[in-house]
Amino acid sequence: MKHTVIIPLYNKEEYIWDTIRSLAFQEKKASQIIIIDDCSTDESLFYLEDAISFFAPQFLLTDIQIIELKENKGPGNARNIGIELATGELISFLDADDCYTFSCLSEVDLIMQNENIDVLILGILLFPSEYYLPKIKSFESELVSLSDELFLIPNILHTISSPDFIMGVGSNVIIRKKYLKHIRYETNVSLNEGIDFWYRVLKSNKNAMVGLLNKACIEVREVKGSLSRQNYTNWKQLEIPVSVKRYQKSANLYDQQLMGMLSQRWLEHAMERLPSLRQKTLFILHHFRILIRNRYYFKRRNK
Repeated sequence: MKHTVIIPLYNKEEYIWDTIRSLAFQEKKASQIIIIDDCSTDESLFYLEDAISFFAPQFLLTDIQIIELKENKGPGNARNIGIELATGELISFLDADDCYTFSCLSEVDLIMQNENIDVLILGILLFPSEYYLPKIKSFESELVSLSDELFLIPNILHTISSPDFIMGVGSNVIIRKKYLKHIRYETNVSLNEGIDFWYRVLKSNKNAMVGLLNKACIEVREVKGSLSRQNYTNWKQLEIPVSVKRYQKSANLYDQQLMGMLSQRWLEHAMERLPSLRQKTLFILHHFRILIRNRYYFKRRNK
């Protein structure tokens, strides 16, 4: 199957060369690579073009497109542009500081064809900590084993709200393009936009076959200063997760479970990243009603 890899690029001059190298030496090459530079202010474009030139012999059968944006609008907007330009039957998003393992794309192609899987979630290995995700022990009963490493997820809308289930982190999802339809990433969102996107995709494609490949297929760098590791000076800087805003009046069980899990992560993120007890207390007091309501959903899901 033809595979399009979409890479949003913003100020990743230290890493983009390695990311391109990981694509150059895939067992099975991507048919199309789309890199959207989100108005980088460093030398990212220079290192990107240098890498593409250096690895040109490996990319003879790959269509590579570089899109240079004139205004920074965030990774969600960049990914949406990539979706519109994608020609592959399969689509994946690769962050510009991460790398696919050597056999990643070939294994994905084989599994999705042979098992008729529509959406495949991949395991990731964080660097430099060498911490592996997901930890499946807490939700293993929700999976159907196809092999030692491959599982089906029969009720993905339930499993996605497990605290230990990781979807969208490190852009670890491969999907058949036809399932994206009209759904696109929210733009101008800095927290949890990935899981919000994938939840909406899955909710609109309830018959899609979803699998989990429980092995390290993506090497994800723990980059200081990235959005997920950002420190804050004031509690007001922590915006409410987009899915919590979207479903706050929903009576749907799965929407509520998702809000419960995301609110718990949001609270933990705030407690870790806010600078003082005062700021942490103000955060809790201001969002008390949301946190209490969604804590109930979180506890109910995990009984």
